[in-house]
Amino acid sequence: MIELLVVDDHKIVINGIKLALKDQREIQIIDYALSAEDALKKLTNLKPDIVLLDIQLPDMDGLDLCKEIKKRYPQVRIIGITTFTEVSFIAEMLRNGADGYLFKDTSEKELAEAIKTVYYGNQYLSQEVNRKLVDQALQKPSRRTGFIPKITRREQEVLNLIAAEHTTQEIADQLFLSVSTVEKHRMNLCIKLEARNSVGLLKKAIKFGLIS
Repeated sequence: MIELLVVDDHKIVINGIKLALKDQREIQIIDYALSAEDALKKLTNLKPDIVLLDIQLPDMDGLDLCKEIKKRYPQVRIIGITTFTEVSFIAEMLRNGADGYLFKDTSEKELAEAIKTVYYGNQYLSQEVNRKLVDQALQKPSRRTGFIPKITRREQEVLNLIAAEHTTQEIADQLFLSVSTVEKHRMNLCIKLEARNSVGLLKKAIKFGLIS
């Protein structure tokens, strides 16, 4: 039996994964976690074969969580399953030890195939993920010359406050937003500026003249 821990902050997604795997007799979801903290807590007692991991979580992004899980539990295999299709996220997830990467619109058949492939010690990247990686590898360096990312007014406000060293909670309070909304704006900024974390985000923002 292949035992899974699903980590995603949306129960509707977790229920969708359960439904997709309901006919797979050799695959069992033993538990789920709605946050990184919850996942790490459950991993102290549970011994899943595979963690299905979303990138966007309320308390820590899945990229960092992937690295932390691999550090603490190197025997646990990890498949990223997310809506983030950018190559920078795929590459970072793999660098941090992920054994597979899928998009959330994957078919039931491919999800089961990915789980079984990773369980038996192989890496699994969906056809779409592979295509994106190949396209990126073939892309000419000059193609992005003069590229300046376009961000929304709200994203600019969040970026300015990050640059001013405010915490997520402080940004939420100042802009009258929830913490999760601030995190989503930060994640969107990372995607647009192709940054992996807040430090990289600020470096890219300075490079593009979005902050001084």
